[in-house]
Amino acid sequence: MNKGAKILINILFFLYISLVLFFCFYKFSSTGIDLGKHFLGIRLDRYAHFLMFLPYPFITWLTCRYTCRSMLVRKYAVMLTLISGLIFAGITELCQDWFFSSRQGDILDYAADSISIITGTAIVALAGHPLVRFIDSTFSNHRL
Repeated sequence: MNKGAKILINILFFLYISLVLFFCFYKFSSTGIDLGKHFLGIRLDRYAHFLMFLPYPFITWLTCRYTCRSMLVRKYAVMLTLISGLIFAGITELCQDWFFSSRQGDILDYAADSISIITGTAIVALAGHPLVRFIDSTFSNHRL
């Protein structure tokens, strides 16, 4: 992977983590957005958590696999992605509960985060390498 792609992956990782932290700690009650309503018997908040954490495995795996110099990190990128995602989701819920009076940590939010991370990691494990090879070959064959 070329240097420009590595820089782009690192920038995307930083922006993604920053946005997740913002959405986890922002007080949405002041916006008029009501995530307490239900759809198909599931609170909208759970859908938001699922969607918010779904990109985590993709961007983290790319970061581990293609921008880290450590062969150990690259070799175990999928496992590190899964473990770090579950820890990251847990930490965001704990921080909401401990440090933000406007937010509450919720085990069901963590469950939605975890299901999302597990789903994304499974997709990465099955399709990650072939997809990156396809994209890499497509761009390397069609230079501008």
